Amino acid sequence: MPVSLIEVYNLLPRTNCKRCGTVCMGFAARLIAMEARPEDCPLLLEPRYSYNLKQLHSILRYTDKELTGLIIDDDKCIGCGTCVVVCEENRLMSEEVLYGKGSRYEEEAVLRVEEGKVKLIDAKRCKRAFKPPEFCRACVDHCPTGALDLVAP
Repeated sequence: MPVSLIEVYNLLPRTNCKRCGTVCMGFAARLIAMEARPEDCPLLLEPRYSYNLKQLHSILRYTDKELTGLIIDDDKCIGCGTCVVVCEENRLMSEEVLYGKGSRYEEEAVLRVEEGKVKLIDAKRCKRAFKPPEFCRACVDHCPTGALDLVAP
C-alpha cells in the first residue's frame, strides 16, 4: 500500500525552514518520489527527531534497493526474465540481453534471474538511481505476474 503524503509530512519537523531546499510538505513529496532521503533534512539528524527518522526509513521501505524504489515480490515472480530483457541499461551492457537472453554472470547487470527469481544486481546502474533520476518503469510495466512494483508512483 502506498505511503500517504500526510503520513510522511507528520513525521517531519514541520518548521518549513527550507534548509533541505523546500518547505516540509514539498520535502515529504520528494521523499515519496524517491528524489530525496530523510537525511537531506538537517533537523531530522538532531537527536530529538531520531524516532521520526527511524519511522521514515521504516515506512518508506529504505533498504539496499533505496536508489531505485524497486520492490520484488518473490512469491509472484516466475523467473521469466521479461524484466531483464526490457531493461534498457541491461541491453546497453550486454549483447546477450540485447538478443533476448539473460546476461552472463561476469557481465554487469541491473537485473538478473538467479535461482528462478529476478534479483536486483546493481541498483546504481538503474535509470531510477541516476542523478538526476530517470523515472523508467519498463521492468514494472512489462512484468506479466505483477511481481515488480515501485515505492513511488
